[in-house]
Amino acid sequence: MAVMKKAAMKKAVVKKTVMKKTVMKKKAVLKKAAGARKGKSTTNFKLRVGVCVGKDFDPVKKGSHPANFPKELNLTNDDWGKYSVDAVTALKMRELHPDLIQIDIIPGTELTEKRLQKNHVNLTFWPEVGTAIMSGNKKRIDEYFKVFKNPNCRFDPQWDYYDWVLNKSRYMTQLKKAGIPMIPTVMYTNGFDPKRCLMDVKKQGWEKFLCKVGHYAFFGSGAIHGKTEDFEGKRAKDLEAYAKENKTSKIFLLQPYTLKPNGEVFDEVRNFFIDGQWRYSVFTHGTDGSDAGFYQEPDGPRKEACKALAERVYEEILKTSTFEGKKQTPLLNRIDIGVIPAKGADSLHKTDNTYFCNEIEMICTTWLDRYSPINVADNMAHASVKHSLELLAKMLNAGRKVPDAPQVKEAVDQLSKRLGLSIKIR
Repeated sequence: MAVMKKAAMKKAVVKKTVMKKTVMKKKAVLKKAAGARKGKSTTNFKLRVGVCVGKDFDPVKKGSHPANFPKELNLTNDDWGKYSVDAVTALKMRELHPDLIQIDIIPGTELTEKRLQKNHVNLTFWPEVGTAIMSGNKKRIDEYFKVFKNPNCRFDPQWDYYDWVLNKSRYMTQLKKAGIPMIPTVMYTNGFDPKRCLMDVKKQGWEKFLCKVGHYAFFGSGAIHGKTEDFEGKRAKDLEAYAKENKTSKIFLLQPYTLKPNGEVFDEVRNFFIDGQWRYSVFTHGTDGSDAGFYQEPDGPRKEACKALAERVYEEILKTSTFEGKKQTPLLNRIDIGVIPAKGADSLHKTDNTYFCNEIEMICTTWLDRYSPINVADNMAHASVKHSLELLAKMLNAGRKVPDAPQVKEAVDQLSKRLGLSIKIR
């Protein structure tokens, strides 16, 4: 009897243990299913998103940087750039969905094919081919060209759209066909010839002119300007020297030297688009480079006129921007609208100003958060996560080789549901 009783008790314990395990397993399954419905991560897998940074001149609003801002991302002690908006944006991205996304912050000196190919997708906020060319570092230049042109780096922006923006002759030709007002321009696509330049200037009847490199040029580099008669006389050798200095460049833009009625260089209103939407605009004075020459564009006829023209230009950008051969809204664009008042120097609140598109910039530009009515880093962090999911979906749908593709697909699906996005992967 004692043996039978002992066996019965043992059987009961085993049955109870099995039932407990079954209940626990069911609860785990239900918990996982509930997590999936809510968009919560049900695995330890994380999307690896590379974010390239490197500005030392585009700060966030004072006091808005993270308290734990890494010293290694501090590229200057100067107030104008110590806590740069690109690095702050990347840090904010880390905080958004840490259960599903791992952000790999990549300084410009560490931007390599090998590093990028470890990530599932990569974005750049600043370093690009043009900045590498400015550095004069041949090894870096070669590496950056490889990165932008190698689809296996899974890098945004992709080459064709990037080159459309950087090669000003490409987007200017398209804007001209679309009827967008611009400064009259003679484009050279096979190098600079001083004799032809003067011939074209006289043919146009320009008393003063400006010539600048139109590909991979920044901050006014590769430019020359002055009176036509001086270049025919005492400055004749300057054009020859300019040709030699820029002998490796192919694209040049020749324009009349455009000034306000008071003789100063024209002003600009810079319009910023984030994830397909106009978000803010900043006035920049043509000659005053101090803080007083920059301010948030106030409401009024000038702001509305510049916004309207910028939106026309943006329509052309949307026609061109692609990723994996499919239309893709760019993460950020800056469209600079030139402003010339009818009289004097002041164009604010005037209804008779002349407006024209002076330049298109892609994401690798100044974002001017200091003068924005929004927190640019916050907005860009959220937009960058959404943008990354869109890029991953396009790559998977196009059959592009992406590491951990099944897990990437699941993570994109979970995060899309969490964010209320309608991103579909076939």
